Amino acid sequence: MKNIFKAGLLVLIFASLFTACQNNLGRENVNETNMIQMGRVTFFNESSYRVRIRRDVFSGPIVVELGSGVDRSQTVDIRISGTHGLGTTFSVEYLLSIPDSLLLDSDNSTDIFAIGHDFNVQINRVIEEGRHITIQIPQPQNLVSRSAFMAVKSTHNLPSTLFYFGQSIPQAGNGVLPITSGRTGIFTLNNLAVGGIPIGGKFEFRGFSIRSGLNVTPVPAFTAGNGYIYEFIFDGTSVVFSRQWPLIF
Repeated sequence: MKNIFKAGLLVLIFASLFTACQNNLGRENVNETNMIQMGRVTFFNESSYRVRIRRDVFSGPIVVELGSGVDRSQTVDIRISGTHGLGTTFSVEYLLSIPDSLLLDSDNSTDIFAIGHDFNVQINRVIEEGRHITIQIPQPQNLVSRSAFMAVKSTHNLPSTLFYFGQSIPQAGNGVLPITSGRTGIFTLNNLAVGGIPIGGKFEFRGFSIRSGLNVTPVPAFTAGNGYIYEFIFDGTSVVFSRQWPLIF
């Protein structure tokens, strides 16, 4: 009986210690969250483009995305700038929807955006705790396209899938794999190029193929550069380059 009592007492002690540790951990997490100092920033898009604003560099985390109409303004909380006195940098991506004439023929029901950068539009501001500031996004003056796309129009009577070195490639925007018969699949090339497509340069693509059922049809090698959509036609037995569409910013 005494052994049972001692065992129960030990369980009670360990349970109390565990609960106390959990409570302390919870308080520490709350305190840590409260210690993050924030400022308030209203971003206002004065440009005619949809914009995506990133913190620090063009590959940094997205802070906010704004339209060019009624949704051109948004207020968000931003972590304050460091004590180094250099402020916080915001890099702006200008977004352009690819041509409607191509989208209407595609499997995609949503807009697909090409990205443009004006390297002079990197805005630096000092973010201070409790202070509310407004940052205006200007119309770009020297916009450079950073996007390239591949479009595959299928005239084959069966669904087909685009592969790159044996890996299936999802369509841009909706992320689906098969291209519907009689429709066009649109694919982003930038994330496939080794090291990306150079600004003002081009990248040669080899290793594409289209699979429909058990049949695999190679795509001829081609060179792609930012600012264009490269269209191919697949008829079930061959893939032929058709034309290139310019992305006009």
